[in-house]
Amino acid sequence: MPHPMISTLKELKGNPRIAVLTEPLWGIPHFLYIPFASVYMAAFGLSDARIGLIASLVMLVRAASAALSGAVTDKLGRRMTTLVFDVLSWSVPCLLWATAQGPQAFFVAALFNGMWEITNNSWSCLLVEEAEKRLLVHIYSWIYVGACVSVFFAPIAGLLVSGIGLVTAVRILYAFSFVLMTLKFIIMYLYSTETQIGKQRMEETRGVPLLSVLAEYRGLLPRFFHSKEMMTAMILAILFTITGTVTESFFGIYATRTLLLPEGTLIVFPMIRSTIMLLFLFIVQPRLEKFGFRKPMLIGVALFIVGNAVLIVPPLFISVNALVLPVVYTVIQSCALALATVRKDAIVALSLQHEERARMTSIMTVFMLSLTTPFGSLAGALSEINRSLPFALNILLFAIVFAVVFFSGTIKTMGQTE
Repeated sequence: MPHPMISTLKELKGNPRIAVLTEPLWGIPHFLYIPFASVYMAAFGLSDARIGLIASLVMLVRAASAALSGAVTDKLGRRMTTLVFDVLSWSVPCLLWATAQGPQAFFVAALFNGMWEITNNSWSCLLVEEAEKRLLVHIYSWIYVGACVSVFFAPIAGLLVSGIGLVTAVRILYAFSFVLMTLKFIIMYLYSTETQIGKQRMEETRGVPLLSVLAEYRGLLPRFFHSKEMMTAMILAILFTITGTVTESFFGIYATRTLLLPEGTLIVFPMIRSTIMLLFLFIVQPRLEKFGFRKPMLIGVALFIVGNAVLIVPPLFISVNALVLPVVYTVIQSCALALATVRKDAIVALSLQHEERARMTSIMTVFMLSLTTPFGSLAGALSEINRSLPFALNILLFAIVFAVVFFSGTIKTMGQTE
C-alpha cells in the first residue's frame, strides 16, 4: 500500500501541486539566512530591545497589510497578487539586508517584509481553494517537508560564516536568497492558474474602488465573530504567531550571547529539527490520523512547554555543557512542531468560509496581528533584563494554547473522529 504522503503528492494537481513543488525555492535560501538574522542585526549595533522593536514593526506592517489583503487579492486575482507582493515582501528586503550599512536598513526592510501577509493570503487561496479537504493535513505536511529538506543546505551557511566571517557571509546569503526567491515567484506565476473563486471575485470587484471593497468587510464581521471555528482558529493563530516570533528573534541571541556557542553552530539546530520533523511527518504522522486533531495537538503543545523549560531551567541550578541544552530543546521542539503546527494550519484552513476565504483570512489576520504586535517589543524588553525571559513567556503562552485545545469541542469535531 503506498505511503499516504506519497499518494497525496501523486494526487495533487494544478495550483496545490505547483505551490508544493516550488516551496523549496523559497525555503532553501530562507533557512540558510534565518539562523543568523538576529546576530547579523546585532553585528550592526542593534540592541536586543531594538531587535524586538523591529519584530514589532514587522507585525504592525503585517497587520496593515492583512487589512488590505482580502480586497487586493480579490481585485488583482490570486496569481498577480502573489507575484507582486512576493517580490515586494521578500525580494526587496533581501536586497536591503544584503547591502545594509547600518541599523536604518533593517527598519526599512521591515516595512517591505511585513507586506508578506498580502501574498500569504493570495498564496493560501491558490494552495487551498481547489484542493480536496481530505488532503489538507498532508498538503501542509508537504509544505513543511519542503522547508525541512531546504535546511539540509544549511551547512553551506555555517561554512561561509566560519570561513569569511558573519557579516560578509550573511550578505552573500541574502543576495543568493534574492535570486532564488525571485525565480520561485516567477515560476509560481507562470505555472499557476486563477482559481474559479478568484475569477468570480475579480469580476465582482471589477471597477469597484478598493475602499468600497474594504467597506464590504462590515457585513462579514458578524459571521466571523459568531463562528466558533474561526474564533478558535484565530486564538491558536495568535498564540502560535507570538511564540514563533519570540523563538525566531531570540534563540540565536540566547545561544550565542548567554550560552556562548560559536555563531557557526547555529546552523546545526535547524538541521536537527528538520531531520526529526521529516521522520515524524513520514513515519509517525500517518499513524496519528485516526486520532484527529485534538490528542496529537495536546501532546505537541505539552512538548513545546517542556522544550522551553529544558532550555532555560537547568542553568539556574546546575552547570551544563552549553551545547546540550539547545540540542535537547531542538529535539523536543521538532516533535512538537510536527504534531501541533501542521494541525493548527489545517484548523485555520478548515475554519474559513470557502466562498469568502480571501476576506475572512484578511479579517482573521488583522485581528491576530493587532493583538500580537506588542509582543516583539515585550520580548525584547524581557531579553534586556534576562535572555531566558522570552522563553519563559513562551511557556506561559503554550500553557494557554494547551487549555484552548483541551477545552475546545470545535477542534474535536474538525478532525477525524477520536
